Amino acid sequence: MHDLIRALDPLLPLNADSVGLLVLLVTLPFFVVFTWRAQHGRRFGVRRIPVYERLPLLTNQAAEDGRPLQVATGSAGLAGPQAAESLAGLVTLDYVARRAAVWGQPVVGSTADGASLPAAQGLLRQALEQAGLPEQYPASALDYYGPDPLAYAAGTAQSAATHGAGATVLLGRFGVEGLWLAEAGVAADRVQVGGTAEPDAAALLHACLDDAVHGEEVYAVGAYLHRPSHLGSLATQDLLRAGVVIAIVVGVVLASLGILG
Repeated sequence: MHDLIRALDPLLPLNADSVGLLVLLVTLPFFVVFTWRAQHGRRFGVRRIPVYERLPLLTNQAAEDGRPLQVATGSAGLAGPQAAESLAGLVTLDYVARRAAVWGQPVVGSTADGASLPAAQGLLRQALEQAGLPEQYPASALDYYGPDPLAYAAGTAQSAATHGAGATVLLGRFGVEGLWLAEAGVAADRVQVGGTAEPDAAALLHACLDDAVHGEEVYAVGAYLHRPSHLGSLATQDLLRAGVVIAIVVGVVLASLGILG
């Protein structure tokens, strides 16, 4: 066995690039198949996450009350290590805007990144166009408060009060300023759901939100909101995790038997 590994070693340069390419080649076919099945109505089993189950209910309630639903996408941008959290916030805004547009209900959004603002505007405009209401596009419904987290939190809290938001969804990158923002919502007696992947902020938000997500649950928002490509990606990741667990167990067994040395 050792002789075989040494013989193959020059043919298998296990650096970061080659490992990443190998993983991509292995998982890409599964991703394509799972996404295709999701596009054709096949749903995969996922565990319950109350926040994502409440989003359609909050949208319907906002339509009944005649009060807008606010979506805060966080204080990070579309570049850098926090980009995935910002994209999760935009996915949430897209979902809420599409559901609200069916009822002709306004949506209030806020961002701290200049690049995210036109993306959010495009999502809102597209939702209204698909609902046949392009003339109802309100550019003032999306607010930009600059990159400073505290300024963003203060502006978002004031925006909710100004527009009379009935509920707020805080999903994206939030630091400790998220606690201040969430406390402002509690003082106004608004329903608040959401979360962040940043551990310290997630713990603080969990204490103030009616329902909260944290960690990798933030990144799974697209799959839970029935985006086929996101659902296919989540199913592929679950399959990859199962494969890694099986490989670890097999490796431990083989090592215990002395086969791997």
